[in-house]
Amino acid sequence: MPEVAQFHLGDLVNVFRHGSLVMQNISERTTPTNGCVLFGTVSGAIGLVTQIQSDFYEFLRKLQENLTNTIKSVGKIDHAYWRSFHTDAKMERCEGFIDGDLVESFLDLSREKMQEASMMLEIDVDGSKRDATVDDIIKIVEDLTRIH
Repeated sequence: MPEVAQFHLGDLVNVFRHGSLVMQNISERTTPTNGCVLFGTVSGAIGLVTQIQSDFYEFLRKLQENLTNTIKSVGKIDHAYWRSFHTDAKMERCEGFIDGDLVESFLDLSREKMQEASMMLEIDVDGSKRDATVDDIIKIVEDLTRIH
């Protein structure tokens, strides 16, 4: 089976189930997802993996990158390093995933930091691209929080 993505959780996953923790109302969502899979870890964490369209993935990847430059983590651990897989024999970069916790942290930022994190982001409106405003990104992130 080919690998299409990898992501370090910091925990061991011991169960996967198709489904969601919330009712899915497709008509109200601006964040198109396909096929939600919930997972549980040995320490009790619950997570969600879902597939998104490539253009939306690219938008979120850029937002995530901007956030890693805007938000300094505890201990100044680089986000890409934390989410990479490490063993004594090898290290593999995180790829193909968006860190939802990091993206949701956008909502906790000051307006000034939100502006900084939204630099160079574009959204598609009626077939044409334009710069994303802070309010655009707030709406997108709030919609994402509703899928889990």
